[in-house]
Amino acid sequence: MKVKTYMSQEGILPGGFVERVRRIVGGEHFSQQESDLISYSLDYWLYGVFLSQKGDLPALPSAVISPASAAQIQEIIRCAGEYKVPITPFGGGSGVLGGAIPLNGSIILNLQRMNRFLNLDEASLVAELEAGIMGANLELELNRRGYSAGNIPQSLYCSTLGGWISTRAAGQFSTKYGKIEDMVLGMEVVLPDGNLLNIKPVPRRSVGPSLKDLFLGGEGTLGIVTRATISIHPLPRLTIKQSFIFSSIEVAVEVVRQILRVEARPAVVRIFDEAESERYFPRIGRKVVTIFISEGETEYTALDARVIRRISREKGGKSSGEEPVNIWLQKRFDIGLGPVLMQYGGIVDTVEVSALFKDAARLYRDMVAAMKAVEGTLEVSGHYSHFYREGACLYITFAGVPKDPLRYYQDTWDAAMKATLQNNGSISHHHGIGFWRMQYLEQELGSSGVRLLKSIKSALDPEGILNRGKLIDGGR
Repeated sequence: MKVKTYMSQEGILPGGFVERVRRIVGGEHFSQQESDLISYSLDYWLYGVFLSQKGDLPALPSAVISPASAAQIQEIIRCAGEYKVPITPFGGGSGVLGGAIPLNGSIILNLQRMNRFLNLDEASLVAELEAGIMGANLELELNRRGYSAGNIPQSLYCSTLGGWISTRAAGQFSTKYGKIEDMVLGMEVVLPDGNLLNIKPVPRRSVGPSLKDLFLGGEGTLGIVTRATISIHPLPRLTIKQSFIFSSIEVAVEVVRQILRVEARPAVVRIFDEAESERYFPRIGRKVVTIFISEGETEYTALDARVIRRISREKGGKSSGEEPVNIWLQKRFDIGLGPVLMQYGGIVDTVEVSALFKDAARLYRDMVAAMKAVEGTLEVSGHYSHFYREGACLYITFAGVPKDPLRYYQDTWDAAMKATLQNNGSISHHHGIGFWRMQYLEQELGSSGVRLLKSIKSALDPEGILNRGKLIDGGR
């Protein structure tokens, strides 16, 4: 297969590096076969997927290396530092912003062999796992023991614990259980100089700035997480599903704000706009549908559901029963529509942002209007999927059939980011920055913020070995 690459490549791996790494991991776990290089050439960044369908891979790694332990990773990183070979960590490849694309001839460090369930501490409600464990396997192992992590992202079946940590991921049940940064108590990290950092798991500490927050959202640029200890939850005794139809996005957002203001804590809250409701719930049609899932101990869950029902009805909400919730539960892991549309020339992507409640509804209106105004757009739709007492995450999907795919993709993202910043929002809620969103980072953090991040990167990784060209390093 002859492939073209969209981004630059650099050189061939030094022979000494190859020989040493083969000895470290074993020959069967070091590959330069074309099929393996192609397999690890991109993640789920949808424009990269679009390019790959035309044979234009976003990039091609120099090798794929699959270590089995933190000790092996330490040796590999020290060897890479000596030979100036860049490393791109790879978990499940589910990132949607190019964070796992091996730029500049980087090698892929595939963590999927490091996938063990290590320890369960039922008294403390924590579990220790290796970072390469797939989300679905992590949840299955906990469920078998009567527990759940509470982190159920759409990518559950194709993402890893390490990937969740690296992008500050959020699962669909986050309104009750929190996001990954709320769950991680401690971790083991291989630093760019090959040394090992152990952050012991405790519920809280006051010993200066939080070291674990360097790696929560670090996207593999500051260290490679090899294991983590996370908080867990007993499986719920009762689950109550409800849904309501509201007259507008504004009313639905206000209902959820009031529900959270009085300390009700549904596990799932999702507000679907008219376009997404019609797609998910054709029997309901173009209406604003909001679904709720309450779960936990019987008494608390029943009370939670009563509060949700009361406030929803007070605001004119019309009950639509359990059916929309069940439909969503059946469809929630389906991520295959985008690549199918792109086979026919379409461009599809998602943009998730966050804002305070005072700005949340206006942000939706402005983002949708700005993205629809880009020439070539067919549809823009959205839903709110993660909530806090203070605000919410807005998730927008766009699709178009443009004459110039890259220009259209860039212009639509520009429109989305401009509308977000004008409405006091953050440009990313849980997908991270990766490769593509780097161009907007200074608008979010300011020049001082970017300089600070680059200073931290320079101090920890002066040679730029780890995940070069992502988050805070280099440009497109």
